[in-house]
Amino acid sequence: MKKNKTASRTRKLLIITWLFSIMAITTYAQSSLKVAIINSQKAFDRSAEGKKAVAILQEKEDQNKAELKKMDEELKTLKDRLASQKLTLNQEALTQLQLEIDKKEADKQKLEQESSGDYEQFKSQLIKRIRDEMLAVVDNLVKEGGYDLVFDLSTSGLIHFNPAFDITDEVIKRYDASKVTK
Repeated sequence: MKKNKTASRTRKLLIITWLFSIMAITTYAQSSLKVAIINSQKAFDRSAEGKKAVAILQEKEDQNKAELKKMDEELKTLKDRLASQKLTLNQEALTQLQLEIDKKEADKQKLEQESSGDYEQFKSQLIKRIRDEMLAVVDNLVKEGGYDLVFDLSTSGLIHFNPAFDITDEVIKRYDASKVTK
């Protein structure tokens, strides 16, 4: 029983010490740290390059879907032909038609896998390029503004912040301007 009370008191003391430490760090941080907030997802979505990237990705996805739809239609035609002529074709013709269907299905599956992999790789490279370019803009803003900390709302888990710390619109403006001058 005595051990439980001692453990409980120790935990309470640790919690109180931890809270005082947090308050001291917060007080120090408020007086000497310069903080900025950026929403990288918003910056990506609203920048001209981000919008172009989304359009390019959508176009590529639409092309892939169109190719797959065309293959589906070809397969349906072959399967319909097989079903309607099953009784009238000889065994060799049936076998040949079934082989053609099997080959088309394999080709379709291969195209699905390749286009999915190619799409993801292309998407990743495109997003990385824009992200790296945006980070250069953020770095310049950090140097100019003398910021000590920059939090990304998209990844930080911040629950609340003063909107005056948000530099997202400035990043978008500068990033778009850097792309116009190139």
